[in-house]
Amino acid sequence: MLPAQTQGADKPLQNDLHQIEQRILELYQEAESFFQKPFRKPYIRLDLTGETAGQAWIEKHQLRFNKVLLQENREHFIRQTVAHEVAHLLAYELFGQKIRAHGKEWQGIMTRVFRLPPDRCHRYDTVRSSRKQWLYQCHCHGKTIHLSTVRHNRSQRGTVYLCTACKGPLKFLGNVPADSQHF
Repeated sequence: MLPAQTQGADKPLQNDLHQIEQRILELYQEAESFFQKPFRKPYIRLDLTGETAGQAWIEKHQLRFNKVLLQENREHFIRQTVAHEVAHLLAYELFGQKIRAHGKEWQGIMTRVFRLPPDRCHRYDTVRSSRKQWLYQCHCHGKTIHLSTVRHNRSQRGTVYLCTACKGPLKFLGNVPADSQHF
């Protein structure tokens, strides 16, 4: 069976991991049948936060998933997002490290092996999973922009972020008030 992060996990988390494990096994069976070779199964973690739905760590042979986005988009997430991440591991294992993340090799696995659209990004509502708690302002009148902690920290160390509309640099205003956060 696939090793997974379950130690100290509550029942819903264990059920989520079980569903992901089952889907991954199905996808690996499809790939093994298609390519006529066995593949090493990944370690699974359900620890992503923010706007990212899934992540493939090629070097560690690990898949990470966002439990909030899974719980809110279960059917599509299990079918599409899990396949998206598995396709990354398979593409790198089959074609090497020099391929593009969403290049023709990955797209081929998505379309020919898994028979799914090679969608690069999800369209999930990330209000409850996102932790954008830092307010910035640009030159647009009355517009404020929320940045994640990662981007805020980068900004504080000198990275300049620009507004996509006015192309002006973002200026830090402060934290989002606690009562306006959606989680």
